[in-house]
Amino acid sequence: MNKWLKDAGADILVLVSDDHFNSYFYDHMPSFTIGIGECEGWGDWRIPKYKIPVQQELAKHILNSGLENNIDFAYTLSMKVDHGHTQAIYFLNSELDIPVVPIAVNTAAPPLPTMDRCFQLGEVLRKAIESWDSNKKVAIIASGGISHWVPIPKIDSQKPEDQQLIHVLKNGRQEIEQLDEYLKTRETRVTSLITGPVNEEGDREFLRLVKEKDFASLRKWSSEYIEEHFGNGGQEIHNWLVLLGALQNFNVEIRFYEPIPEWVTGMAIVQFSQPVKGENKKSTEFEVSM
Repeated sequence: MNKWLKDAGADILVLVSDDHFNSYFYDHMPSFTIGIGECEGWGDWRIPKYKIPVQQELAKHILNSGLENNIDFAYTLSMKVDHGHTQAIYFLNSELDIPVVPIAVNTAAPPLPTMDRCFQLGEVLRKAIESWDSNKKVAIIASGGISHWVPIPKIDSQKPEDQQLIHVLKNGRQEIEQLDEYLKTRETRVTSLITGPVNEEGDREFLRLVKEKDFASLRKWSSEYIEEHFGNGGQEIHNWLVLLGALQNFNVEIRFYEPIPEWVTGMAIVQFSQPVKGENKKSTEFEVSM
């Protein structure tokens, strides 16, 4: 995908992913956030603490286009992103030679935006890119999913061992007294799992619906359905719906899928390409699931 991106000559990356209770908590949980100023990675999961260059002109245009089309982004001049965004940057843009427009979708803290709303966001995103007065090539990346069950407690858990983390989830990062210890505890919750459940059958059915462009079915999926069949981490499928909304007429190719219990997730890469020669070549988009 790195080679394909460079061969395509993308000038800008619009990167849609989510936050894993590193920047957003229950004290402030927007459905959709766009970075229009500076952006920096948290450096979690051994990914560098990138200072990510933001294409501010396009970011502001997307923000304003959203407001004009009934998508009310939260926005920030100082965005911090975690591995949901920085893993994609690490593997696809590690030299930071392509500026980014970072967009975060709430996939962690119920109630979540609906799949239909995420699809609508994608439609507005496409409209914004096409109306931007520039000939730069834009690649859209959506990162997340597919099936995985993450050991984060539910906010109403009464288990004594969950209460310290729940206190932070409710009240925000400022409640973390020892950051290194907190991050180590979070990491240990995941790395202590030698193997984990992966719904391979469900993942392949999801990819079939993507391949066949059965957007109507996917837009009806509820958060409850996703959690039951794909896990709480599988809510990152919402990120995919943003991309599907943007690329409804694009050619779809499933490049990779493998269930990886050792990583506690099903992993897939889906590539989207322009459907017809001679069309407007401003946008070159694809999706990466990590």
